[in-house]
Amino acid sequence: MIKFVYFSAIIVFIFTACSESNKAVKQINSEKEAPFLFRMNAMFTDAEKFISFPVWFNDSLVSKFKIKKITRSLYFIELEDSNEINNLKNDIPREKREYWFFDNGQLRELNFSVFYDDEQIGNFSFLYKSLKDKYGYATVIEAKRLDNIETYEEENMDFPYKIHQKSKQTEKYLAYQDVESGNYLFYMLNKKHWGPLSIDTILKPTRKDIIVLGKPLLPSKQYRVINKVNERDVQQFKYNSISNRIETIIKQESPFENKRTLTYNPKGFCNGYIDSTFSGKLFLTRIVTEIKLDNLNRPIKVIHRKENQQDKTARISIELITYE
Repeated sequence: MIKFVYFSAIIVFIFTACSESNKAVKQINSEKEAPFLFRMNAMFTDAEKFISFPVWFNDSLVSKFKIKKITRSLYFIELEDSNEINNLKNDIPREKREYWFFDNGQLRELNFSVFYDDEQIGNFSFLYKSLKDKYGYATVIEAKRLDNIETYEEENMDFPYKIHQKSKQTEKYLAYQDVESGNYLFYMLNKKHWGPLSIDTILKPTRKDIIVLGKPLLPSKQYRVINKVNERDVQQFKYNSISNRIETIIKQESPFENKRTLTYNPKGFCNGYIDSTFSGKLFLTRIVTEIKLDNLNRPIKVIHRKENQQDKTARISIELITYE
């Protein structure tokens, strides 16, 4: 009898251990990042404004799919017209972004167009004169600028797209200078120099310079400084410890804080994100974004729904994405 009980206990232990092991495997699989065409720590973020760092796409997948061009068309939908979400292809978008690629998947040219009342009121074109280096930087020139957009002419309003020239590269940091403003963009590469005193001693940043902890392809934190050590306009990037996929981006611009939480389907492909805005601890609003994929798991439609404090949709914008 004692032997039977002892044997039964061993069997239960084995099955329990196997069950726990399976749970661990499932957890790891659920955290796995599948190869995705968009690099989600850069796409749909302020990093899209940094033209000299075209790190928004997975170059190997662009090459694998033999993509020559990607077009993103942005539409704003009135709530009463929300049933028209599936019938936008023949409409004039509010904004269009076009990307052309070399055979190796790197960016060759991009063009931004802005429309109002079916008329083009802004256009910005950029040509890449070099391939990206190991940090994601490429030499780019502005090919064309047509700007009749009143908001861009407001006082103290910066040109929305930034071109940087490489100023200095060391083992500790990278320094790039904005060709229009002259302000610097610093990347502090080594973690041992991420402290405020090291940043001030090594970089000597002004309050208009941008400091990034980490590399352009994998930033950990971005901010500006006041009085040498006080941080402002802080962005923090949190990655999964197993797969290294981006999970949250927190952006602080006093008195507001925006938290982006990214979601992934069971196969590991990003299928959306939620941007929640707070003032202190008070929730103000959120934008729920849904990413629809094609049979190759490429994004083809991005739906942004802005919601109020009662979780009611206040505004809808749609991005249609096509490939050539």
